[in-house]
Amino acid sequence: MELTARLRALADVLPLLEAPDADFGHWELPPPRDGVGSLGWFEFGPTADVWRAAVAAGHWIITGFDWRTWLAGDGRAFREDPDAISTATPDQLAWLLTAIVRSDRFTEGSIAGAFESGLLSGISRRARDLLQERRA
Repeated sequence: MELTARLRALADVLPLLEAPDADFGHWELPPPRDGVGSLGWFEFGPTADVWRAAVAAGHWIITGFDWRTWLAGDGRAFREDPDAISTATPDQLAWLLTAIVRSDRFTEGSIAGAFESGLLSGISRRARDLLQERRA
């Protein structure tokens, strides 16, 4: 898939991610059963479903990528500096998206946390900017 189409998939969800009424989802916390509580789970909402579909359509998740090592090293800047995303390359966007999606399998709510922190919007904003640079 061509890079322009991949970037467009992410850029197109930006208005949804930035909408004040965006329904990304919520935590489901079932009542205790037989005195045993549950940690619950994050139930994705319509905005999250559109975002996940855009990530899949753009083929942003990289198989065989050691996202944990990258996130602990070079990817650390994206966790610690909210402005770092503004200079990310398409490869770095793919690495970051892979880390977010894969980490959600081990830590429920990682994707939701990335939405709440504005990281997902930042990624889509950067995709939009990269698209504009390609047109110039």
